Amino acid sequence: MKDISAVRSVLQKFQDGYTSRDVARLDDFMQLFVQSEAIEMIGIGASQRAAREWYEGLDQVRMFIENDWKYWGDVRLDVEGARINIHGDVAWLSTTGFLIQAQAFDLAIDFYLQEMKSFFERSDLSADEKLVEATHFGMRRWRERARGTEYSWSLIFTAVLLRNGDVWRFHTQHWAMPVD
Repeated sequence: MKDISAVRSVLQKFQDGYTSRDVARLDDFMQLFVQSEAIEMIGIGASQRAAREWYEGLDQVRMFIENDWKYWGDVRLDVEGARINIHGDVAWLSTTGFLIQAQAFDLAIDFYLQEMKSFFERSDLSADEKLVEATHFGMRRWRERARGTEYSWSLIFTAVLLRNGDVWRFHTQHWAMPVD
């Protein structure tokens, strides 16, 4: 039970960071992660390793989180309801949550347009695939805008943590949203 409480405490600290979204404290927040280039964060738009929203290494994960804090909505994970399993020095958890788009879409439009542009710069996609990916991404953003601020989007969050001594840290995280 003590280890489960310790893992839940790390998840709560993660939630606290996403609640405050204080970019000035991001380096401190990154201490919640294994200090290794092997860490991964897989976002809701990921479909291929090392491509859009599948980040590996401390710098990439930090950049992902910074963009979340600047441009994404308010994330609320069900910390108390998280299912946590532990085997030795490895823990894994799953929980639900939601995202509320709290800021106006217009504040993030330049970021979204850059994301759309990145599809056209990919050499691994055919012209048709580039068009489909950019259009899909743009339609999703348009749908988010139509729903407006204060709309609650469901989330699924899973993670793997490693213990080093008495300290649990995130190694891998995966964010997902139900297909709609």
